[in-house]
This record gives sequence, C-alpha cells and structure tokens, in this order.
Amino acid sequence: MADFLDPIEYETGTTIRTFNIINTSVNEEGYEVLLDIDLDSGYDLENVKMKISFEDLQAYETKDVHEAVKYALGFFE
Repeated sequence: MADFLDPIEYETGTTIRTFNIINTSVNEEGYEVLLDIDLDSGYDLENVKMKISFEDLQAYETKDVHEAVKYALGFFE
C-alpha cells in the first residue's frame, strides 16, 4: 500500500486519435460529456465522463461544447 503514497515519475503516454461525443447534459456548473476515445496505441476508452465548466468555456473562448472538449483533450489548431 505504501507504493501508492510514494511520488511516481510518469512519462507521457499515447496520443488520442479521435473521440466521439456520445451524450451531453447540462448542470448548474457546466456540462457533463460522455465520450468514446480512440488511442494511438490501438486501445479504446469507452463511456469516459468529462466535466466542462462554464468557466472552461469562457477560457477556451467558445460556447460550443464540442470545441471545448477538443481543446481540453489537446486538439489545438
């Protein structure tokens, strides 16, 4: 159990190839987005829940949830 308390040095992992928004719901803090993510390693992440706050939307200078998810996942133009 002590292994979990010790700091661990990680290197960055694989990149995200694509993502699909399955569902979006709004709440008092922002949006809850359900995603399927395809990783460059060949693995898939299904039903990943992401929270995007209204403050995040302002910081990304968009009102479009899809654009905010792109920025949050590191897809910049």
